[in-house]
Amino acid sequence: SICRSPSPEPIYSSDGKRLNTREFRTRKRLEEQRHQLVMRMQCMNPEFKPPADYKPPVIRVSDKVLIPQEEHPDINFVGLLIGPRGNTLKAMEKETGAKIIIRGKGSVKEGKVGRKDGQPLPGEDEPLHAFITAGNPECVKKAVDKIKEVIRQGIEVPEGHNDLRRMQLRELAQLNGTLRETDCPRCTNCGSTEHKSWLCPDKPNVTNNIVCSSCGGAGHIAKDCRSKRPGQGGPPTADSQTKIDEEYMSLMAELGEGPPPSKQIDPLVQAHLNRGYTLFDQRPAAPRAITAPPPVQPAPPAAQVPPPMPPPPWSGNNQMPMPPVLPPLPNGQPPPPGGLPVGPSGP
Repeated sequence: SICRSPSPEPIYSSDGKRLNTREFRTRKRLEEQRHQLVMRMQCMNPEFKPPADYKPPVIRVSDKVLIPQEEHPDINFVGLLIGPRGNTLKAMEKETGAKIIIRGKGSVKEGKVGRKDGQPLPGEDEPLHAFITAGNPECVKKAVDKIKEVIRQGIEVPEGHNDLRRMQLRELAQLNGTLRETDCPRCTNCGSTEHKSWLCPDKPNVTNNIVCSSCGGAGHIAKDCRSKRPGQGGPPTADSQTKIDEEYMSLMAELGEGPPPSKQIDPLVQAHLNRGYTLFDQRPAAPRAITAPPPVQPAPPAAQVPPPMPPPPWSGNNQMPMPPVLPPLPNGQPPPPGGLPVGPSGP
């Protein structure tokens, strides 16, 4: 009997499908044999062309560069490598031709989910490092040298003198729209950006120190300022007032509030405008004469109050006599019609 080697442990994908099936392993073995034969034929005959359906296997070369974040916790190595919005890392990948991934402890922000299925990221339990992959060892070596140079500058060069950090801050300000071309303010005496105003070696320039209170410019006073303040343009002319009235009447005509204005102006209106009044102003009225106060009117007579009505008979204010109350008879007989009291023995 033929003994078969034991099957390896199954490997499943994220959706539950098995990856290392027997068919997959057999196909992979045959493709490796085919690739070795094609390479052998190319060595024997340089003019040999492989079949059209032949695809050489992709060989990936990888390497790791540890980032000493624990030894230097005050230095942001991840920020130096990634740069503003990832531009520094993208430039390094484009220059070297390698794929660079920052992974390990501290590479993912707290509270950020790594994968949707909840599985841990590759290399998550490892120390912080940069993982470089490329198709040839030369690209990997070039990327490793770039990363080590950035780490060396972050450790040895102070942050204020680090050219890479300064360039990243400038690029970030440019992306945010807060970039100022001149970091140092100009000297108010000579206009130079190389020194401060109190360190200027030139003689004091009185003209540049004069500030106009009207426009805020330097070199002239408010009396000689050419830009007028609001409300200092002079009195309005008759033509401008007429134009404003015409525009107003045209607007009211468009809204349906009145007829459109005619081209000919009434002479009274023209004389009114020549005096400096507009349609929105009121002509001053003549002063009124001082008159005597109006005569005092007599008070109207008081209304006569009608006499009070007599009280009703059931009220307690009348003087009508009440009938006498007779005591009941002992034998229960009704009282005599005369209303006189009757004794127990009779009359």
